[in-house]
Amino acid sequence: MSGIRREEMIGGQRLILGDCLEVLPTLAAGSVDAVITDPPYCSGGFLEAQKNTPAQGISSAAVQHEGFEWFAADNMTTCGLQFLLRTVLVHARRFLTENRSAFVCCDWRMVPNLAPCLESSGLRYRNMIVWDKGAPGLGCGFRPCHEIILEFTNGMTEYQAKDCSNLISHRRVPAGQKEHGAQKPVGLMAELVRASCPMGGLVVDPFLGSGTTLVACEQLDRRGIGIELDERYFDAACRRVEAAAKQPPLLRA
Repeated sequence: MSGIRREEMIGGQRLILGDCLEVLPTLAAGSVDAVITDPPYCSGGFLEAQKNTPAQGISSAAVQHEGFEWFAADNMTTCGLQFLLRTVLVHARRFLTENRSAFVCCDWRMVPNLAPCLESSGLRYRNMIVWDKGAPGLGCGFRPCHEIILEFTNGMTEYQAKDCSNLISHRRVPAGQKEHGAQKPVGLMAELVRASCPMGGLVVDPFLGSGTTLVACEQLDRRGIGIELDERYFDAACRRVEAAAKQPPLLRA
């Protein structure tokens, strides 16, 4: 089975409602120029057990009315996340074009767990990119104002832009403009797209969320395949990509 429950083609973007672990094996070998994805971080609990209880990061009312879903509120254990993302990159090693990269967003807590695990997929750990959000988050003491993007490559890495840095500065998406609680700014994902994928090339995002990666692809005249398991976010992604498709591409190499 392909795992596709619904599919939309908007502009140059293919949006799939389904399970990425079932869809990714259907992609042709050597057909993809980059993987860019922002999976749930699963680092919210102090203890592994806290990630599996409805009380961790999700209200009892939400559990009662919406149910307690797999991957909700970053509830997956570290080992579960490692297995899931490693499986994704094992598939990526097959369908990525030679000398191309996969980018996986995470936070600082998960870097020691994910970096060696994901490198065991057969892709080489190439770089750790820092997203500077411009202002610290909530909390006290040394409040974090950055997140991490891990890069893995299947060769010598052929970049499409020469002016890139492993520090990317973009302000967070304002709360009132978010379609997803962890929504990344389009400018951040656009930097990854233009650096890793040639004009007209193909990007895959296995955890599409509200569609930011494909919005960036549409703006930069790249094709994209985005896979999302949650129908609410899939619908939001369709709306956002449709809006981007009505605008002229930026055509920035």
